[in-house]
Amino acid sequence: MFRLETHCHTAEVSRCGKVPAAQLVEELRRSGFDGAVITDHFYHGYLDAIPGSWNDKMDHYLAGYSAAREAGEKVGVRIYCGLEFRTTESPNDYLIFGVTPELLYAAPELHRLSIPELRGLADRAGLLIVQAHPFRTGLFREDPAMLDGVEVYNGNARHDSRNNEALRFAQENGLLLFSGSDHHQTEDRGRGGMVLPREPKDEADLVRLLPLGGLLPDILLNFFPPKTEL
Repeated sequence: MFRLETHCHTAEVSRCGKVPAAQLVEELRRSGFDGAVITDHFYHGYLDAIPGSWNDKMDHYLAGYSAAREAGEKVGVRIYCGLEFRTTESPNDYLIFGVTPELLYAAPELHRLSIPELRGLADRAGLLIVQAHPFRTGLFREDPAMLDGVEVYNGNARHDSRNNEALRFAQENGLLLFSGSDHHQTEDRGRGGMVLPREPKDEADLVRLLPLGGLLPDILLNFFPPKTEL
């Protein structure tokens, strides 16, 4: 089995992140994780403030992912590229799985897409759209037709994510179930994640395996056991 952190931020990129990428990877290793998806915040206010061309912006945005990947190669923790995406239209956050650096460099103005536009890109490029912590105060539930899944367990201790309501929303709408630590600080280490049947080979393989995953922390496996291996 492959233990995966699905929601984490680096100090290099996310303004709210307090843990540098190399330290994050070491914390994940010590917590028993085999891999992680780096989901630094991706939104217009942040990206518009970075000077230069789109390539310059992506060089800056991917700094946390690149540092985490380099550190992971040294200690045996597999790192995958991801996003925590926010549109110009609402404060909602969406975890995007399956993106690669190549896709990001090739998609200028990606940060300005509406959710229907993002849905179209996801369908064309084989991405998963997962609404993060949809029941936090001030957020609203996305149209289920725009989503592949819901973060039904968010482990961030400094927010009331109302995980039980997120779980009910996902189940009522037949959406995939996701769990993540929402790692910003050391205290967030190991508070959520997924168990996959094997190590994903790359981001595309990650998209194939995530629907087969069970949810961490371990108690959730009593309710959502991993499905049959591919």
